[in-house]
Amino acid sequence: MEFRETRRRSILKTIIWRMIAILNSYVILVSTTTDDALLNALFMNLTGFIIYYFYERVSNQISYGKIEVEE
Repeated sequence: MEFRETRRRSILKTIIWRMIAILNSYVILVSTTTDDALLNALFMNLTGFIIYYFYERVSNQISYGKIEVEE
């Protein structure tokens, strides 16, 4: 069974992801103990990568905005 996302679902997922990414950036920048911008950027991207993986796994379990496509 294949699904396609509605535009509303895609927009909602994008908005939610950006809010999570901004929160991740804020937490990393506030809590880092280093003044090295490169290390902060690497840590932000590493945590963002991990958070995004779980975000996608969770969002795939939600049926809102999914339309079944006939094969």
